[in-house]
Amino acid sequence: AQEKYLAQARLTRDPGVVARAAQISAYMENSPAVLEMSQLWVEVEPNSLEAHSLYTMSLSRYGRYDEALKYAEYALERGQHEPLLGLVVSANRANKEQRTTLLNQYPKLEARVPNNTFLQLTKAMLQRQQGLYSDGLNTVNHILSQDSTMQSAVMLKAQLLFQLGEKTKASAFLEQSLANAPNNKRMRLQYARFLAESDLDGAHNQLSILSTQYPNDSELLYSLALAKKGLKKNAEAIELFAQLTKYPRTSYSAHFELGILAEQNNDIEAVLTHYRQVRSGPKFLPAAVRLSRFMANHGQLDDARLYLQKLHIENPKQAASLYQIESELLAEQKLLGEAYDVLSNAILHEPNNIQLLYMRSLLSERQNDFSRSEQDLRAILAQDADNAMALNALGYTLTVHTNRYEEAEQLIIKALELNPGDPATTDSLGWVSYRLGKYDEAIKHLRKALSMLPDPEVAAHLGEVLWVTGEHEEAMTIWQKILSNDPDNSIIRETMERLDVSNNASNGSME
Repeated sequence: AQEKYLAQARLTRDPGVVARAAQISAYMENSPAVLEMSQLWVEVEPNSLEAHSLYTMSLSRYGRYDEALKYAEYALERGQHEPLLGLVVSANRANKEQRTTLLNQYPKLEARVPNNTFLQLTKAMLQRQQGLYSDGLNTVNHILSQDSTMQSAVMLKAQLLFQLGEKTKASAFLEQSLANAPNNKRMRLQYARFLAESDLDGAHNQLSILSTQYPNDSELLYSLALAKKGLKKNAEAIELFAQLTKYPRTSYSAHFELGILAEQNNDIEAVLTHYRQVRSGPKFLPAAVRLSRFMANHGQLDDARLYLQKLHIENPKQAASLYQIESELLAEQKLLGEAYDVLSNAILHEPNNIQLLYMRSLLSERQNDFSRSEQDLRAILAQDADNAMALNALGYTLTVHTNRYEEAEQLIIKALELNPGDPATTDSLGWVSYRLGKYDEAIKHLRKALSMLPDPEVAAHLGEVLWVTGEHEEAMTIWQKILSNDPDNSIIRETMERLDVSNNASNGSME
């Protein structure tokens, strides 16, 4: 039908035929055909609001927001605001320059459609997307001064307050607004989400109210069950999750949560039962990880591997991830050679899979095979020269295991340019600076890295540079902070031994 209607629409330009061709193409999610037919529909039936709406949506989907605004404006002037709303929602995927261009059009729109609260609402939405939270709050306050009951504006104000860091004000505002709209589902759910950050009991109470108002909303009941689990009301949570396994939309997620609770109770049979019921969806891979690890930790490593291999066959689209899970499972059991073989087998089937190549490079490094590690990282960069993860990994590997420091420095600098502020890459830059004898630079970068990532390896690096440059007291303080929480940390202890930090200094400062 689509082929025939498209052909006849192009041939006849008959408004009815064109409209039907556009509608069928939209139903078939044929984006190029929707764009072509909606444009043609506007040409042959310029007064059709439906045509303008569809063309707005289609242009927005292609990122042509400025063009789309003209057609959304036509609909808005005639009392239809959905096209503009769709455009602004779609603009969440736009870049800042595109959104700036849209915002710059608003004075003209406001002059043509004055005192339109919906137009002001979309402006506030764009300001929020742009990170202009204070401007958005001013706009939405103006809307509410005209219509204090506009629920979309109420929700937006609460979200803006929250993003401005005024979390208490955001919650209080929603609580006050709910007094005037006690049955508003979206508003109460947003209130519950705000409360969940600091007042799980309060969130639980709000979700309980909602579950009474909407007893058949499975996703709402799932949120309530999670709140019960968070409050350690495990018996109530288990009962509710068990009910939710009967709802198609929440079945797999509910089985996943029941598996976690069964792990806590060390109920082996229930763990196996529930995790195996998670057959697809976002919890599929986490369930595979947890179940295979549980089995391995209970002496069933071979069974765990067979289970993962069965999943490979049943879920070919997830095969790469499942191979990775199996490899990580083996690595956790110190079976690095077998873990490497699993990834190598996976790479035979997917030779350009970046994640598999990266994981194998890490395994090679752990086995002190730096040439194979470099080979896999080079293979990633051959197909993605701007892969910041691989650039940093290769630069760090060269720093630690070779004397090719200048080459390593260039790789790490490029990685940091692509991913500015990344603490792991900043640590790598500090470490290669140290190897190059640039001690001041090394300390600067490593201090920054440690402030962002209080990790033992970063602390070991910074402490070593400080020790070598004579700042013994500060080095000991940094190491002590890690050892106070983890007295046997191997990274810190190995660094101290390698630097021949005396036992007296160690005992005196670390105890």
